[in-house]
Amino acid sequence: MRAAVSRGRHRIRAEDLQRKVRHHRSPFAVCFVLDNSWSIHAERMVEKAKGLVFRLLEDATGNGDRVALVAFRGGVPEATVALPLTRSLPLAYRRLREVPLSGQTPLADALRRGRILLRQELSKHPNAVPLVVAVTDGLATRPLRPGGDPAADALAEARALRRARVPVVVADTGPEGRASEIAAAASGVWMPAEQLSPDVLREALEQIA
Repeated sequence: MRAAVSRGRHRIRAEDLQRKVRHHRSPFAVCFVLDNSWSIHAERMVEKAKGLVFRLLEDATGNGDRVALVAFRGGVPEATVALPLTRSLPLAYRRLREVPLSGQTPLADALRRGRILLRQELSKHPNAVPLVVAVTDGLATRPLRPGGDPAADALAEARALRRARVPVVVADTGPEGRASEIAAAASGVWMPAEQLSPDVLREALEQIA
């Protein structure tokens, strides 16, 4: 009736019949795997990744989206969860204020920790849409176990993400690395790190959802 009156009509027509449509989507769970091993571009890439985390959290208000970040620890041959999955922008600022550059690249362990983090999130929130965003050149230097092959371990963990049905975006930080191999093993998306942006990530998430 309101639609008909607003058009100055005295009779209701088919085009005046309307209904409310509620738009709802599942919450996103995005885990950044950040290669913060030292390189000429490392500091810039670290700051860019942190900026993406902050932008996603700023946009997550009311949607239940969560963002995490896994990075490397200086002097230790393993990765660490620098930021657990959270919706809190203040927590992200506190935890990511300083992500130090590392001399080692335990990429396989970082991918493994990202997969475990998202698996735990899905056990609590089965409707969540997971995504791993790996910002790396793919050149792993530390294996999962002493005596192992760092490159083979990283590819194995990428395949484990594929089997776990966790979509992967690999943002390549180096032209001579093996990031494209990581993306292929995960059946994921490869792109130059320079193309990574909040809009690109949102588009990827919407396609996954």
